[in-house]
Amino acid sequence: MKEANIFRYITAVLLALILLIFIILFSACTPDNNDDEPSKTDENTVVLTFNATVANGIPQGTNVSIGSSLNTWNPKNAEWFAKQIDETHFSLTVTLDKKFIGQEIEYKWTLQYPNSTGNGWEYTENASGSGLYGNRKYKIKENDNVINDTVSFPNDAIKIESTLSCGKLETIELSMPQFPGRKRTIRVWLPEGYDAKDSTKKYSVLYMHDGQNLFDAATSFLGEWEVDETLTKLMKAGYESTIVVGIDNGELERFNELSPSWNLSALGKDYITAPAGEKYAEFVVNTVKPYIDEHFNTKPQCEYTGIGGSSMGGIMSLYMAMKYADIFDYGIIFSPAMHVYEEDVLTKFFGEYNFDTMQNLPKLYLFAGAQKGGSESGTPYDETCITKYVDIIKKQLTDKNYPDENIGTLIDQNACHIESDWAKNFPSALEWLSEVRKNHD
Repeated sequence: MKEANIFRYITAVLLALILLIFIILFSACTPDNNDDEPSKTDENTVVLTFNATVANGIPQGTNVSIGSSLNTWNPKNAEWFAKQIDETHFSLTVTLDKKFIGQEIEYKWTLQYPNSTGNGWEYTENASGSGLYGNRKYKIKENDNVINDTVSFPNDAIKIESTLSCGKLETIELSMPQFPGRKRTIRVWLPEGYDAKDSTKKYSVLYMHDGQNLFDAATSFLGEWEVDETLTKLMKAGYESTIVVGIDNGELERFNELSPSWNLSALGKDYITAPAGEKYAEFVVNTVKPYIDEHFNTKPQCEYTGIGGSSMGGIMSLYMAMKYADIFDYGIIFSPAMHVYEEDVLTKFFGEYNFDTMQNLPKLYLFAGAQKGGSESGTPYDETCITKYVDIIKKQLTDKNYPDENIGTLIDQNACHIESDWAKNFPSALEWLSEVRKNHD
């Protein structure tokens, strides 16, 4: 009887041990966080969440990943593959030892195609086109490490097909005498019905910056303005026949070329190293425009000529509309990233002009959104830092007797700093311009 009790005791102990082992193994194999929520941390860890907004859809079955100083620059490491939220949004959450708090990390977004035999760096983000130089950098904080990036990949990586659907696009390359050794691609959009041999029909011309992004998603780095579709629709409704000349940006030189020599803010000094906006403006006025007027059927007079752009291109459009008011009758100024300059630069710039005596006061259309979107806070791409400049620019101008009817404004509460939102609001600028011109006639 005594031996039976011992046997039952040993059996119970063994069963308890087996159950304990099973619980331990099950717990080890079960994630301790929900895939849809940031990882829970303790006092010894810190969490980083990387969010990527990609302008164009990623091919099905392709992973978006990060190569980083944290993973020995190995973007093929599956632990650094981002989770796809929807067609254009991806997210990756990683947990690190708290020793990383205060350290600056570097990283880049990449595409990882299935069955690729390369080292993982075949398709990296098109950082130069986005105005970002080299690797992305981030300093890890103790809390709230949520990093929002707007990411573009080379068009050959995502195999985007041409979206040009209206009119004809001609591409030329011009030397830039203002910048010895540089050349620039110029994209000339000709509306439907344009006939090079029919010199009796002349066209107005709108010059725009960042030409890669105006007409075709296949050449853009963050989507297109849909200029061809918008103008075709408006011209069928009675808008004046217009040629659009897109001047490609200088990629790594974009910030410098599109920046006048104004005093820079601390933020601006991180992006603008050698402002050359005056020379770029001279290139457009003294090189591009004469070429276009000579080789295409244009109306070269000021009243038929405009300048437009967004972000740094918006700043340059404001600068050129004022500086060359005898050349440009209007300026389309979208999302001017004025926070890259000191606060008093506009006062100084407008102070150079006497609007009471100027022969031509260009019509100006000012637009901004009010959402940060996928842009990192406080960067030139953070639209919430730009919104106020619509009213600031208008007030400074009207305080100097600039005619109120020559200034159109729009703030889209749902828009952020991206081509798709500029495309959505581009028709409003042209419609306003058309109405103002009717009132002036």
